[in-house]
Amino acid sequence: MSRRIFILGSTGSIGCSTVRTILHLRSRDGKDSWPVGGLAAGANFPLLKEQSKVLKVNAVSVHVDTSLGTEHQYSSAVELLESHAKRGDLVVAAIVGFAGIAPVLTAIEMGCDIALANKETLVAAGEIIMQAAQNAGVHILPVDSEHSAIFQSLSSSTKKEVKKIVLTASGGSLRGMSATEVKTASIEQVLNHPTWNMGAKVTVDSASLMNKALELIEAQWLFGVSSSQLGAIIHPQSIVHGMVEFVDGSVIAQLSPPDMRLPIQYALTWPSRVAGCSPAVDWANFKDLTFDQIDTSIFPAIELAYRVMERGGTSGAVMNAANEVVVEAFLAQNIPFGSMVGIVTEVLENNSILDASALEAVVEADREARVHAAQLIASYKVNS
Repeated sequence: MSRRIFILGSTGSIGCSTVRTILHLRSRDGKDSWPVGGLAAGANFPLLKEQSKVLKVNAVSVHVDTSLGTEHQYSSAVELLESHAKRGDLVVAAIVGFAGIAPVLTAIEMGCDIALANKETLVAAGEIIMQAAQNAGVHILPVDSEHSAIFQSLSSSTKKEVKKIVLTASGGSLRGMSATEVKTASIEQVLNHPTWNMGAKVTVDSASLMNKALELIEAQWLFGVSSSQLGAIIHPQSIVHGMVEFVDGSVIAQLSPPDMRLPIQYALTWPSRVAGCSPAVDWANFKDLTFDQIDTSIFPAIELAYRVMERGGTSGAVMNAANEVVVEAFLAQNIPFGSMVGIVTEVLENNSILDASALEAVVEADREARVHAAQLIASYKVNS
């Protein structure tokens, strides 16, 4: 089996894991299998050039004004897809943030299935994306390890049989710290994730558990369940990635060592499974699986997710936009870690929430939330 792939965000963490997964599949299925129709990246020109050579790709998009010497080069992922994507292709959507929405919509319009690693796409524009996918008859295949786990656990079940979907969280780099320690955590502490190797933005979100909040909202759209059917729990070992409790009391979970190549490969080869390049659980040396409740007094982002799911409309776009702004401000050392979720909450409470069925409304909500968040940050005095 084989299909043509486009990788959006190819030089990021998910993109690099996708490249390694494709090389593994080619070693299994032949060097001409799993062709890559195009790569899209931001400004990491050297890595993109290396990837295009290794994968034998002749169409790329990159934000820097430098030629890679490929046959086709574009300034945006949207242009790349419009020029080369075809119905039946699979687009790995790994561009971080709100910027990933337009390429995903373009890919859907082109008739491509989506291997979705950009959670912000559904958080901000879930109604639009899911409706577009349904209209186009394409599949949205989750790549996040937690959503892939749920997708796999639900493979032989119907929605009416589901009682509860539970996403697991490693707890991030600040797990076990006191409320005071979390509020004053340094950039170095926040970016020192004990389990996953991710980009800076996702790692900061993981430390605040905003990542899990976004994933809960994403799960609502992916699996068509209510907020009351969704939950999250701390699981430090990152072996159980997600669980589904059914109405009869049974719980089905997906377990594997923390390695993003597994959910990426499952999305690429779905509905089949093939020999993988990631390790299996070593049961002979494995001892403990532990689970802890999330302390929302220390990590209030989780409660914010439920407010967004219950409120609906453009609230997801507002929350996501404000969060992107505060993460950038924290990394620039303009605000302390403990202020981020509070600023997002204030933006969410004071911005208009409108119907989110039109992209224009989502884009405007995103713009207004960014302006409001920036104003709050500008007035915030660090160490005041």
